[in-house]
Amino acid sequence: MTLPLFETPDPSPPPDTGQTPPAAEATATPPQQYVAWLGGLVHSHQYGKLAELRRPPTAESPTHYEARAYAPTDEHRALYRQVGFLFARYHAGRTKPHYGYRSMGTAIRSIGYAGARGPSNPGAERLMMRILPARQIPWRHLQHAIERIRAGETTPPSWAQLITDLTRWTERGRPTAQTWGDDFYTRSRTANRTTGAAK
Repeated sequence: MTLPLFETPDPSPPPDTGQTPPAAEATATPPQQYVAWLGGLVHSHQYGKLAELRRPPTAESPTHYEARAYAPTDEHRALYRQVGFLFARYHAGRTKPHYGYRSMGTAIRSIGYAGARGPSNPGAERLMMRILPARQIPWRHLQHAIERIRAGETTPPSWAQLITDLTRWTERGRPTAQTWGDDFYTRSRTANRTTGAAK
């Protein structure tokens, strides 16, 4: 049976996806090391540090400097700090870390309710269409997306993949926006995007 173009299948990831932390050893990528550290804060119930990360990006604390130190270059320090903010927002009130699954496009595709998710949900589509055309990283809209994903108790994006994607946001050809749009609008994506993602 052929599904209508925008009918969305079960948005749940495979069992146990998102529960296994990315590698934290020296051979791991900087995004994987950073996300392993963030997950460790949740796992060890370091709520004070998580609360500090949830403060506005202009706030400074020892935890902010710890977060920024994971960035491989000075250029990416603010980006790592911002993703830490999104991670901490998603994990407010949670006692177990969720390392996420695939791209932000996939995660926003899960927003909505049974029968009206992703492209079939006007709110989710409006949000996606505010994010995709942005020439600079649309942090405010990404925060809104994470809040919607958290409120709906659906799966967040792979945090490590999110870092990798955002470091490419302004690259020629806009590969990140193109991939997120494909993941949001395409009914079934079978390609396994693992660059920097948790496995």
